Amino acid sequence: MKALKNRGLVVLAAGALALAASTTLASTALAAATPPTDAHAALLTPFLDASNTSEAAINQKMADGWVANGWFGDGLLYQRTFVPVGSTSNFTYHITDKNGAPLVNQRVKLRINKGYSTSTSILAVDNVKTKGVDKPPADQATVFHNTDAFGNVTFLVKDLDQPPMGEPQPESWTSKPTISEDGLNDLHSQMLLEIAGEKPDHSVITELHYYIPKTPYVPAATHPTIKLVTPVLDATNSSAVGTNGKLAYAPAGSSVVVVFKVTDDNNAAYPDAAVKLHIGSATLTATSDAMGYVAFTYKDTHAKGEAKPSSMTAPAPTTGAVFAKMVPEITGATDVADTLEIHFYGNAAVAAPSATTISCVKGKTTVKINGVKPSCPKGYKKK
Repeated sequence: MKALKNRGLVVLAAGALALAASTTLASTALAAATPPTDAHAALLTPFLDASNTSEAAINQKMADGWVANGWFGDGLLYQRTFVPVGSTSNFTYHITDKNGAPLVNQRVKLRINKGYSTSTSILAVDNVKTKGVDKPPADQATVFHNTDAFGNVTFLVKDLDQPPMGEPQPESWTSKPTISEDGLNDLHSQMLLEIAGEKPDHSVITELHYYIPKTPYVPAATHPTIKLVTPVLDATNSSAVGTNGKLAYAPAGSSVVVVFKVTDDNNAAYPDAAVKLHIGSATLTATSDAMGYVAFTYKDTHAKGEAKPSSMTAPAPTTGAVFAKMVPEITGATDVADTLEIHFYGNAAVAAPSATTISCVKGKTTVKINGVKPSCPKGYKKK
């Protein structure tokens, strides 16, 4: 089989400014279609459950109350956890329709420091920043990305705060935040993934509290491990290849979000680990986040791939293969890591003409016209 080597366009999720799938708030009018109602969003990274979230039962009861009041769609999750101040966090979601089928190339919105969340943190996502000032009902920032071939989407959230800002480290990861009586040490952010809106979505609210560690983290990383997290592959949508590898299929020309979890010798999350991703002759680098996750986005540029497989679990073709083999590596480690082999099939979809926005002026009146090859109304001149 012949590898893609450098024929695909590879970008780091950490370099979000370069992501072809990302847009900012100014591009709201460019959505290609009406978002589907009854869509579901599941948080893949960070993986959160009752073992690593603050007051899980109390917070979920609160979320159930919001649903009962008609403010959100049913199934809403509200989870609160802790990361060190100044951390990066990879938020990766899986988006499906009401029947559980992945929504591919679906434009979704990350609401950063959501309105009414009293979020106080200063964050950077793509090319937008928050100010840490809650002015409900407005969100402090909004960023749009498109889902990949598996219905996944990722956002890198960077906390720009630094000590002495930050909360005291909690007694445990399940306890409530240690907030002073005057509330001045409260430092948190809140994210909501939105597809069609609060009421028609079945989504998740994630709240991060930024704390000052009692002691510096020193990894025991003689033999760290790297495990594939996203895409989620099993016996129904992939096959085994090699010692620790998975083989999966995606349409030619599609994007694939690839996330790994890095752990140290004690199987604990390994933050700030330097990770390499080898794809053919290309090598990319990124750093694991506060919970050990590292994310990449791969964009295939082939106009035509291999023949469509008989099933998503079919073995790789022996001839005419068009694929990218991805091998992660932690600098200095010798252990074999999980690998991923994506085969691209069929003809790439032809991109629809992109819309643009122009400003038109008539006297003191200015209007904005959005569309493919937009033109000014009669009596108006292009600004």
